[in-house]
Amino acid sequence: MFRGQPSDGYKLTPSVCRRGPGSFAYGSPRRIFDASTAGQVAFELEILRKFLSGCDRSGLNVPGYTEQLSGILADGWGAFQSPHIPWPSTQLYEIMAVAQHYDVPTRLLDWTERSFVACYFAASSANLEIDTREMPRLAIWALDTTHAVHWKTVKVIKTPGGTSKNQAAQSGLFTTHEVKGYNPDDLYQVEALEDVEEIYSITGSHTPLVKMTLPIEEAPALLDLCSRLGVDGSTLFPGFHGVAKSVRDWANVEVGVRPSQSLIQEYNEDSYDPDFH
Repeated sequence: MFRGQPSDGYKLTPSVCRRGPGSFAYGSPRRIFDASTAGQVAFELEILRKFLSGCDRSGLNVPGYTEQLSGILADGWGAFQSPHIPWPSTQLYEIMAVAQHYDVPTRLLDWTERSFVACYFAASSANLEIDTREMPRLAIWALDTTHAVHWKTVKVIKTPGGTSKNQAAQSGLFTTHEVKGYNPDDLYQVEALEDVEEIYSITGSHTPLVKMTLPIEEAPALLDLCSRLGVDGSTLFPGFHGVAKSVRDWANVEVGVRPSQSLIQEYNEDSYDPDFH
């Protein structure tokens, strides 16, 4: 399975688990004053509660959101907040997958079974306006899941294709990090997938997780190559939104990589010779 990222500096950390400036709800009191594992799980539950509540008010059908599950949630989230039950519950996988595809932060990390889909996402989300002298790089990750059945913390999740038409078009699947046996006093430790020891422990001599990088200046060419292979916004996001995205991608290929105004100004200042002028 593969994952594309616009920067080789990004770690494989699910969006809801990230901390610091730029992270979801950064500055919220519950994020500042509750750094416990129980607090993190409660925060993730509250996000899903807000998502499902909004879907109910909008009359939207959410795959996996059954009448039975709705009843459990109506009685509170205690059933999913027990330190004796791994979080997240398998009952919530489909709901989390839908939320994830609409940019709601969850404990899921997006992957695809197709390498060129990962290449597309890395290239299309890269910032082609360069503001540093050193050329940044995008990254493609490849994870061998042959021994995933033996992993205790990291789980590979493949929800039904009907969960999301985008997920089906992208051959999408997910990984998640389970939280087990916590208590309110445990300090939550953010752990990126590449730092989880268990994925390396039973693989033998080969490396199960590979990171490949490419200079951002090659991103337009990579986008063009993906398009020639039938991998673009219109095929990965069925509908008008995807078609519009493919037009924007085409424009990025046409324009290519360019320096930002701040970088141009920096170069101009460095080359200015007061004696010459």
